[in-house]
Order: sequence, then structure tokens, then C-alpha cells
Amino acid sequence: MPDDIVDDKSLLILLVETNPNYWASSEGKSEGTAAAAGLTHVLNATTVFLNSFFALNQQNRAAVIAVHDDGCHYLYTSPLGAPIDEEGGDAEDAKWTNKVGGLDPLQTEGVPTMLKRLAELAPADKPSGGKNKKPPKGGLTDDGVGVRNGDAQSRASPIAGALSLALCYCNRAQSLEQSAGLRVKPRILCMQGSQDNPTDYISMMNAIFSAQRQSIPIDSCMLGDYDSPFMQQAAHITRGAYVKPTRGDGLLQYLLTTAGVDLYSRKYMKLPAARGIDFRASCFCHKRPVAVGFVCSVCLSIFCERVEACHTCGADFSTITADA
Repeated sequence: MPDDIVDDKSLLILLVETNPNYWASSEGKSEGTAAAAGLTHVLNATTVFLNSFFALNQQNRAAVIAVHDDGCHYLYTSPLGAPIDEEGGDAEDAKWTNKVGGLDPLQTEGVPTMLKRLAELAPADKPSGGKNKKPPKGGLTDDGVGVRNGDAQSRASPIAGALSLALCYCNRAQSLEQSAGLRVKPRILCMQGSQDNPTDYISMMNAIFSAQRQSIPIDSCMLGDYDSPFMQQAAHITRGAYVKPTRGDGLLQYLLTTAGVDLYSRKYMKLPAARGIDFRASCFCHKRPVAVGFVCSVCLSIFCERVEACHTCGADFSTITADA
């Protein structure tokens, strides 16, 4: 049987937004959305989805990454393989079989491990070493730089960092694949509720194009009212699925029907397609989408208005502005 007909051995990287600053807020969580039911509802659907994903194929593997306020944290990572006895007759089974007494440890240990590590994450009011301090109510940072939409900015989650971490894990899995003979097809599922952070535009685009180069589809499931132009572009570029559930109580069904199937089966399914994809970039000054703007020649930051100096890297444009 050709390799492309064999069921995929899937490696699913699941990004779950656990930012307490977002979940403590009531904005963007209208009645009927998955976010309105709270983080507990989302985690319940996630755990059932993971168990179903493991049950579909014993060789499936998964990694769960929490997108928290102080950074990104691994909640669970499946073993990618075991030492192979080349002299044994069942070398292929030895790579993946983990059943003990008829039970798969991926199902019996994965979810409890994930919930245990999630409970150990720092709460929102715990100091995080000064790296991600919440902007004060006055909208000014310690160095006197003004911050627009300070409350929304504090609720923004490091989605770009989580996506980069997921790609690094995929690269590690593919390196192990070459050395141990494992064959897995990775894909990424992002469960996001907060709005995009416009300052992450460059890092998000770099991560998206890296996933495209490695043929890693990025699926997105929006939990609240907000749409994510970044995730829309990620799904479009990497041939993933962008889903925004209209009924929050059916979150599990959305996950099972879009992200549960392997890549081979997707060829025979009609996945939901994102309509009205916003391909515009976000300006760094007012944090709004722009069709035409000014781009810094040093760091590629985008501004909707002409500026004398780049707000990101400090490049001086005053001379150029005067000459113009």
C-alpha cells in the first residue's frame, strides 16, 4: 500500500489561551460564545478532544502549550518514540506502542498532567520579573512613553511566541523522524480569544511563512467575538481551517469536525473556509489595519502617518522628511 494512503501518524501542537488577564475581562465575550462560558468550559472541550484525537490512532502524538500572560509554557508533550530493537521482529510497533494492560497512557496520563501543570502557572497578579508588567491606568510606562489602548494591550497574549515555540517543537520532531525513522505529519491548532497584538505583525508573518515552508497547516478556533486577521492569514497561507464558532456550547463538535481528522482525510472533506480575509497590515502607531502606510526601512515597522523617527528601532527619518 502506498505511503500516501496509509493513515497519518499525526503530531498535533495545541495552543490554548490561558491568559488570566483576558479571562478576567468581560470584553469580547458576548452571550453564546465559547469564551462566555469561561476557561473551564474551554478546557473541558479541549480534554475530550485530545482523548478523541489519541483514540483515532494509537500512533498520534500531541503537545499542549499554554499561552499565558507571562509567556508560553508546555503543559503536556507526548513521547515521540522509544528506543528501537533493530533485531526485533516488530520494530515499527516498538516505536509507538505504549499500551499497558490494554490502556493507552496517552489518554490516562495526558489530561491529568496538562491540568496539573496549568494549575501551577503564575496568576495574573503575580510579579513576572518585570518582563511583562501591566501598563498603569494612566497609559504611561516607566520611561514616559504613551500607550494607547493600555487595557487591551495588557490582555493581549503572546500568540506569536507560542506559534514560534510550536514550530520549534515540530522541527525537533522532524529531526527525530530522520534519526529514528519515525514518520509524523505535524499540524498546529490555535485556540485564541484575545485580539491580535499589532506589534507582533513581523514575528507572526515570519512564523506563518516558516510553517508554509515546512508544509505545516495552522488551524484556528476563535473563542470570543474578536476576529484575528493574523490567524485568517495563517489559515489561508498554510491551507488550514479558520473557525469562529457561532455557538459556544458546540465547541467540542467544531474541534472534532475540523481539527480532529488527519491530513489525508482532509482531502475528502469540505472544511470551513474563512470569508473576507483581512490581508491588511496593522500600523504600530495607532494599532489599526492600513491599506497604505509608511514602512521603516530598518525594522519594517508600519505606520499610518509620516513620522520623524521609528517608534520601534529609533531610526531617524527627520533628514529624509526635510528633504522631501
